[in-house]
Amino acid sequence: MNFQYFHEIPFFSNLSDETLEKIIVLFDQVNLKKGDTIINVGDPADGMYVITDGEVEVIIDGAQIANLGTKDFFGELALITKEPRTASVQVTSDTFQAFYLTRDIFESTKNELSDDVKQEILRRIRENFDTSRKII
Repeated sequence: MNFQYFHEIPFFSNLSDETLEKIIVLFDQVNLKKGDTIINVGDPADGMYVITDGEVEVIIDGAQIANLGTKDFFGELALITKEPRTASVQVTSDTFQAFYLTRDIFESTKNELSDDVKQEILRRIRENFDTSRKII
């Protein structure tokens, strides 16, 4: 996996090189095609995705609320909560590649991760909460 690529993704950009090296080896690669559903509302929260190529749309209550593309990520709340998925995510590009980190793998290694990873996850939760309040 490309170390520099992860450094350019906002979710990981503040992490030390040492921490980032520990995290990126935990990801699996996912390849999908246009029309594939990655997540459905109500699915178990099982992991997060970092898009390396392609685009997806995020749908809540039948309405498209976001388009995500290369270097975007989604599902990160699944790393710390067991709450079901709150949105559906579907591939809109002809091809789609992402790195995928399961909650189980994250759980088994989170004690080895530095505080900067934990702080970044909490920052993202606050950001999502603020965004959700604006939509409602």
